[in-house]
Amino acid sequence: MEYCLLALPSGVEIPFRVVRPEDATALQRLHGRCSERTIYLRFFGPMKELSDEKARYFASTDGVDHFGLVALDPEDLNEIIGVVRYARTPGDERAEYAALVEDRWQGEGVGADLTRRLVDEARDNGVRFFYALVMGENKRMLSVLRHLDLPEQERREDGAKRVEVRLYSEQI
Repeated sequence: MEYCLLALPSGVEIPFRVVRPEDATALQRLHGRCSERTIYLRFFGPMKELSDEKARYFASTDGVDHFGLVALDPEDLNEIIGVVRYARTPGDERAEYAALVEDRWQGEGVGADLTRRLVDEARDNGVRFFYALVMGENKRMLSVLRHLDLPEQERREDGAKRVEVRLYSEQI
Protein backbone atom coordinates (compact mmCIF):
# COMPACT_ATOMS: atom_id res chain seq x y z
CA MET A 1 0.00 0.00 0.00
CA GLU A 2 1.47 3.32 -1.07
CA TYR A 3 1.04 6.31 1.23
CA CYS A 4 2.79 9.44 2.49
CA LEU A 5 2.91 10.88 6.00
CA LEU A 6 1.42 13.99 7.58
CA ALA A 7 3.45 15.23 10.55
CA LEU A 8 0.98 16.73 13.03
CA PRO A 9 2.02 19.51 15.44
CA SER A 10 1.75 16.91 18.25
CA GLY A 11 4.50 14.86 16.59
CA VAL A 12 2.15 12.06 15.51
CA GLU A 13 2.65 10.90 11.92
CA ILE A 14 -0.54 10.15 10.02
CA PRO A 15 -0.41 8.08 6.82
CA PHE A 16 -2.45 9.46 3.93
CA ARG A 17 -3.10 8.54 0.31
CA VAL A 18 -5.48 9.05 -2.59
CA VAL A 19 -8.97 7.70 -1.96
CA ARG A 20 -9.78 4.47 -3.82
CA PRO A 21 -13.04 2.71 -4.76
CA GLU A 22 -12.38 -0.03 -2.22
CA ASP A 23 -12.47 2.65 0.53
CA ALA A 24 -16.28 2.87 0.39
CA THR A 25 -16.88 0.60 3.40
CA ALA A 26 -14.10 2.29 5.42
CA LEU A 27 -15.78 5.65 4.68
CA GLN A 28 -19.05 4.21 6.01
CA ARG A 29 -17.24 3.13 9.19
CA LEU A 30 -15.71 6.63 9.52
CA HIS A 31 -19.19 8.12 9.21
CA GLY A 32 -20.43 5.73 11.89
CA ARG A 33 -17.70 6.83 14.34
CA CYS A 34 -18.50 10.53 13.91
CA SER A 35 -20.79 12.27 16.39
CA GLU A 36 -24.25 13.45 15.38
CA ARG A 37 -22.97 17.04 15.62
CA THR A 38 -20.04 16.37 13.24
CA ILE A 39 -22.41 14.75 10.74
CA TYR A 40 -24.91 17.62 11.14
CA LEU A 41 -22.20 20.22 10.46
CA ARG A 42 -20.86 18.33 7.44
CA PHE A 43 -24.16 17.32 5.80
CA PHE A 44 -26.41 20.16 7.11
CA GLY A 45 -28.65 17.71 8.90
CA PRO A 46 -28.83 14.26 10.45
CA MET A 47 -27.66 11.26 8.47
CA LYS A 48 -27.77 8.01 10.42
CA GLU A 49 -25.60 6.18 7.93
CA LEU A 50 -23.70 6.81 4.74
CA SER A 51 -25.55 4.93 2.00
CA ASP A 52 -23.68 2.51 -0.25
CA GLU A 53 -24.32 4.88 -3.16
CA LYS A 54 -22.89 7.93 -1.36
CA ALA A 55 -19.94 5.91 -0.05
CA ARG A 56 -19.11 4.73 -3.58
CA TYR A 57 -19.38 8.31 -4.86
CA PHE A 58 -17.08 9.69 -2.14
CA ALA A 59 -14.59 6.88 -2.81
CA SER A 60 -14.51 7.46 -6.56
CA THR A 61 -11.97 9.69 -8.22
CA ASP A 62 -10.84 10.34 -11.75
CA GLY A 63 -7.70 12.14 -10.61
CA VAL A 64 -8.64 15.42 -12.30
CA ASP A 65 -12.25 16.55 -11.81
CA HIS A 66 -13.01 14.37 -8.78
CA PHE A 67 -10.13 13.92 -6.38
CA GLY A 68 -9.82 12.97 -2.73
CA LEU A 69 -7.31 12.16 -0.05
CA VAL A 70 -7.81 10.00 3.02
CA ALA A 71 -5.93 10.05 6.31
CA LEU A 72 -5.43 6.62 7.85
CA ASP A 73 -5.44 5.65 11.51
CA PRO A 74 -1.74 5.17 12.41
CA GLU A 75 -2.80 2.23 14.65
CA ASP A 76 -4.93 0.55 11.95
CA LEU A 77 -4.25 1.39 8.30
CA ASN A 78 -7.60 -0.17 7.32
CA GLU A 79 -9.46 2.66 9.05
CA ILE A 80 -9.93 6.14 7.62
CA ILE A 81 -9.87 9.02 10.14
CA GLY A 82 -10.35 11.87 7.67
CA VAL A 83 -11.22 12.60 4.07
CA VAL A 84 -10.93 15.74 1.94
CA ARG A 85 -12.10 15.96 -1.63
CA TYR A 86 -13.05 18.24 -4.44
CA ALA A 87 -15.43 17.81 -7.35
CA ARG A 88 -16.01 20.00 -10.37
CA THR A 89 -17.66 19.99 -13.74
CA PRO A 90 -14.99 19.06 -16.32
CA GLY A 91 -13.14 22.17 -17.46
CA ASP A 92 -14.50 24.40 -14.68
CA GLU A 93 -11.88 26.35 -12.73
CA ARG A 94 -14.02 26.16 -9.57
CA ALA A 95 -14.41 22.99 -7.53
CA GLU A 96 -16.56 22.18 -4.54
CA TYR A 97 -14.49 21.27 -1.48
CA ALA A 98 -15.62 19.02 1.35
CA ALA A 99 -13.98 17.43 4.38
CA LEU A 100 -14.83 15.10 7.23
CA VAL A 101 -12.53 14.28 10.16
CA GLU A 102 -13.34 11.81 12.91
CA ASP A 103 -14.15 13.60 16.18
CA ARG A 104 -11.16 12.30 18.14
CA TRP A 105 -8.79 13.70 15.48
CA GLN A 106 -10.46 17.11 15.09
CA GLY A 107 -8.30 20.05 16.14
CA GLU A 108 -5.09 18.04 15.63
CA GLY A 109 -4.28 19.42 12.16
CA VAL A 110 -5.45 16.42 10.12
CA GLY A 111 -8.02 18.37 8.10
CA ALA A 112 -5.76 21.38 7.59
CA ASP A 113 -2.74 19.32 6.47
CA LEU A 114 -4.81 17.13 4.16
CA THR A 115 -6.45 20.23 2.69
CA ARG A 116 -3.06 21.79 1.91
CA ARG A 117 -2.11 18.61 0.02
CA LEU A 118 -5.45 18.67 -1.79
CA VAL A 119 -4.84 22.30 -2.83
CA ASP A 120 -1.53 21.23 -4.39
CA GLU A 121 -3.24 18.45 -6.36
CA ALA A 122 -6.05 20.77 -7.43
CA ARG A 123 -3.61 23.39 -8.72
CA ASP A 124 -1.82 20.71 -10.75
CA ASN A 125 -5.20 19.81 -12.27
CA GLY A 126 -6.08 23.37 -13.26
CA VAL A 127 -8.45 24.17 -10.40
CA ARG A 128 -8.14 27.85 -9.46
CA PHE A 129 -10.83 28.14 -6.76
CA PHE A 130 -12.37 25.97 -4.06
CA TYR A 131 -15.80 26.80 -2.75
CA ALA A 132 -17.62 25.29 0.18
CA LEU A 133 -20.98 25.80 1.83
CA VAL A 134 -20.24 25.85 5.54
CA MET A 135 -22.63 26.26 8.46
CA GLY A 136 -21.70 29.43 10.35
CA GLU A 137 -21.36 27.41 13.56
CA ASN A 138 -18.81 25.08 11.94
CA LYS A 139 -15.88 27.04 13.38
CA ARG A 140 -13.27 24.34 12.69
CA MET A 141 -14.07 24.14 8.98
CA LEU A 142 -14.09 27.92 8.67
CA SER A 143 -10.73 28.02 10.46
CA VAL A 144 -9.21 25.44 8.09
CA LEU A 145 -10.27 27.49 5.08
CA ARG A 146 -9.13 30.80 6.58
CA HIS A 147 -5.70 29.48 7.55
CA LEU A 148 -4.63 28.29 4.10
CA ASP A 149 -2.93 31.68 3.67
CA LEU A 150 -4.81 32.11 0.41
CA PRO A 151 -7.24 34.86 -0.61
CA GLU A 152 -10.77 33.96 0.46
CA GLN A 153 -14.20 35.51 0.39
CA GLU A 154 -17.31 34.67 2.38
CA ARG A 155 -20.94 35.46 1.76
CA ARG A 156 -24.22 34.23 3.23
CA GLU A 157 -26.13 31.80 1.05
CA ASP A 158 -29.26 29.89 2.08
CA GLY A 159 -28.52 30.24 5.79
CA ALA A 160 -24.93 29.07 5.42
CA LYS A 161 -21.64 30.70 4.49
CA ARG A 162 -20.31 30.20 1.00
CA VAL A 163 -16.54 30.39 1.31
CA GLU A 164 -14.50 30.72 -1.85
CA VAL A 165 -10.74 30.32 -1.71
CA ARG A 166 -8.47 31.33 -4.58
CA LEU A 167 -5.79 28.63 -4.82
CA TYR A 168 -3.15 31.12 -5.89
CA SER A 169 -1.92 34.03 -3.79
CA GLU A 170 -1.59 36.19 -6.88
CA GLN A 171 -3.24 36.39 -10.25
CA ILE A 172 -1.63 34.01 -12.72
